[in-house]
Amino acid sequence: MDVYLTLKSESMRFNFFKNLFKKKSSVRLTKSQYWQKFELIELFNDLFKAEILLKELIQENTDAIELQKFTEVFTEELYDIEGDNVPDFTNILNLFKPDGEWNSFAFLRENELGNDIYRRSSRWKRNQGFEVGAKVSLSGEFGVVLNTEDRFYGLICWDTEIENDTEDWRGMFGSFQDIGGEIIDPDHKFKFINDDGSKK
Repeated sequence: MDVYLTLKSESMRFNFFKNLFKKKSSVRLTKSQYWQKFELIELFNDLFKAEILLKELIQENTDAIELQKFTEVFTEELYDIEGDNVPDFTNILNLFKPDGEWNSFAFLRENELGNDIYRRSSRWKRNQGFEVGAKVSLSGEFGVVLNTEDRFYGLICWDTEIENDTEDWRGMFGSFQDIGGEIIDPDHKFKFINDDGSKK
């Protein structure tokens, strides 16, 4: 087991340096540039719009008990993160994900506000790692995280004409972000590959 872990560690270090020099590193963003790039202000604006909308719906329907419960949970979370120096949007993400509580209400499901909040908050989730099927970008290239047998995710298939153009970032999500890599909109359309990484 120790030998396996040692080999795994050495392999990860090798991949780190290989990837570091293979891709052009980007200039580190200032805090305000980072907020702008990841739409933090827009995200908070959307969250406050959602708060207003929910409270208006409750006023219109005094029997909306479940909606009121959801609104209380959402509002409490919103004001908790508003004062954080480094806000963690994990709980917000869970409330607005496709199978989350926001979409459990039919009259909210078709509202694009929920989709915008989910998309933007997903970029601010702490401790996020690579997930199968996640679409990513780095240095102007786009790709998708492949499913691997060992369930240790981070093998990326890039959207290029090259057959099996993969790059191993397993265990290096932080390093991937540090040099400019990011998770992108799940609706991004690839040119040469399908969403599972297979060639078109």
